[in-house]
Amino acid sequence: MDKAHILVVEDSEITLFKLKAVLLRLGYTVTTFPAATEALEWLQKAKERPDVILSDVVMPGMNGNEFIRQVRATPAIAKIPIILLTAQTEMSDKVAGMEAGADDFVPKTISPTELELRIKALLARAQTEQTFSQITAKIITVFSLRGGVGTTSVATNLAVALAHLWNIKVCLWDLALSSGHCAFFLNLKPKGTLTSLADWPDDSVEEPILADMLMKHESGIELMPAPQTASEAELVTPHVVDLIFPYLVSNFAFLVVDGGNHFTDAVLTMLERSDIIVLMLSPELASVRAALDAMQIFEKLGYDPGKVLPVVNCNFTADRLPLKRIESALKKPVFAEIPYDSPLFIQAIHSGRPFITTDPKSDVGLALTNLAYKLSSSEMETVKKG
Repeated sequence: MDKAHILVVEDSEITLFKLKAVLLRLGYTVTTFPAATEALEWLQKAKERPDVILSDVVMPGMNGNEFIRQVRATPAIAKIPIILLTAQTEMSDKVAGMEAGADDFVPKTISPTELELRIKALLARAQTEQTFSQITAKIITVFSLRGGVGTTSVATNLAVALAHLWNIKVCLWDLALSSGHCAFFLNLKPKGTLTSLADWPDDSVEEPILADMLMKHESGIELMPAPQTASEAELVTPHVVDLIFPYLVSNFAFLVVDGGNHFTDAVLTMLERSDIIVLMLSPELASVRAALDAMQIFEKLGYDPGKVLPVVNCNFTADRLPLKRIESALKKPVFAEIPYDSPLFIQAIHSGRPFITTDPKSDVGLALTNLAYKLSSSEMETVKKG
């Protein structure tokens, strides 16, 4: 297959020269411009479109973010994948770039090997975009910016509840990369994880390899486990997510993702693709503040606010914030409330048996079943009628 055509926009003559040399050595066709205005003019007139745009952020005149907005506003070139080249690593900088329409970020110190992997990942994502638009699996990501609110417990029990409620195939994907505990909560011992795909040379993986990574649980769900050590977490990049995503969404009716409590690149990729984001919080001020922060970031990233559903887990008994006060702060109704039953949560964790299987008629068991129904009934009732 022919190598891709890369457009590089960079005002530093030295950096531009180095990037062009690296990309040519990797076999790519390269077009370069020292200014975003020149690059935009060329893009609007050129007969041959680049496959990927690599652009600096800080440039005189039109900066990288404005350049991206102009590209995204022009229908003929709007879908070209864009990588921002930046020395800025703060979350606010990433949010600004993603809000403008960037697909990925790379540091100016990036190695040629990693740069090529990032480019390949974007090309693969673009090639599978049509496949993604045709999938029917519903993706539910459980997320919070504050730990200790029951994200993993809810994700695990929600997956089991969906499988039992409709007698369907459900996958639980643990993307709480640095502290994933879904396997522990299910009393499973992973033999391998997605980290084995970190250096995968191709744009796709054979289905038997992916199927072998999944762990079957006695409840009927299958688990894609998180890395076994925190040091491996950085190996699960958006490229790795792209390698397995088509398989999971085409082989399961529902994909439940434990998104943990950090905005990693892999989690951001999955949050963007999610049909529903279950935003977990507990009834206390710090948790509400974290939920507000998450919602503001979702808004800046352009997520549909209708897919963000706050769920309150009453994980303590004293001095809880009233539900109405929480809804007033969030300016959004709480979608569901999980009643207090700390002993049952702890027992489920220690035994490795989800409480939805051991105590389905408990208050929390019924609450999770009801949550599962509310999240899935419209799709499943339609399937039944069909």
